[in-house]
Amino acid sequence: MFAYNEAKHYLIEHLSRDVAAHAAGDYWHIGDAFDSFDKDLPRNDDPKFKKLHIALNFWDGWQDSRDHDWHFYKGISENDWPRLAEIIIQNVKEENEITDEIILEHFDLKPREGIISKFKKIFRKETNSKQASQGKRK
Repeated sequence: MFAYNEAKHYLIEHLSRDVAAHAAGDYWHIGDAFDSFDKDLPRNDDPKFKKLHIALNFWDGWQDSRDHDWHFYKGISENDWPRLAEIIIQNVKEENEITDEIILEHFDLKPREGIISKFKKIFRKETNSKQASQGKRK
């Protein structure tokens, strides 16, 4: 399991290599170091790891896009991947949060509300409405 600084340096080094591989047209070496990063990146709620998790998702998406002839990521073309990787690298180096809209749109995995949560909210609203209307009648 990586410590934060270890994960940060690993990501910077290997994502930078992939930027160079992409520029050289060596697409099939993009992600060579991904599995090790994925395996050793802690999965916890520590906020300092958030940008590294976004980077992990981005890196996975880069490989997925390559595997599918650069499709399936709206707003990201083949030539955008290295530029976006450079933004992530810079943010990680400078300890800044990732704020690029296209990166966050595709790779900031936020918990989604499931169907059960939606039903619970509806049920609570109905129950609260009934209780409120019964309270007014008394």
